[in-house]
Amino acid sequence: MLMGHAERLPNLGSSKDLLLADPVSEFDGDEEAAEIPETPTNILCVASFEELATKIVQYEVIIWVLISALLVLAWGVGILMLIYLPYKRYVLKKDIASRKLYVTPNEIVYKVSRPSFIPFWGEISIEKRVPLHLVIDIIIEQGCLQSRYGIHTFRVESVARGRIYIY
Repeated sequence: MLMGHAERLPNLGSSKDLLLADPVSEFDGDEEAAEIPETPTNILCVASFEELATKIVQYEVIIWVLISALLVLAWGVGILMLIYLPYKRYVLKKDIASRKLYVTPNEIVYKVSRPSFIPFWGEISIEKRVPLHLVIDIIIEQGCLQSRYGIHTFRVESVARGRIYIY
């Protein structure tokens, strides 16, 4: 898709301005248009991760429980991790519900807004931007446990930022 041709994309301006501009919907009155208020016309693709939310939460919980079980056997710290598990599930659900990936003519924008993993510390907003002309590689990986749940890891490698992991 982007192999070797990223430098030939038309330069239409910064997508930072595009994402903050007044929205002009390309949808025909769908419910999705109401969910994505900041969708300008120059966004080529918008992706959300809500359809895989339950699978991703189950995957993360299984990993958390396995690590907790090992730490219970080793030092007893795993009991605290198991007590923390319901809050971690809550944060993961909010995290996945807020994930958005935008592809514009100039860059890939990944936005996440979730509660802090430490209770009562507020909300954390993360926005990662990768200019398309700096993208070196796009890798899709799937481990053994991820294949059981139908989850893939999407990794964008760029010259400036290194690796950006996205479920």
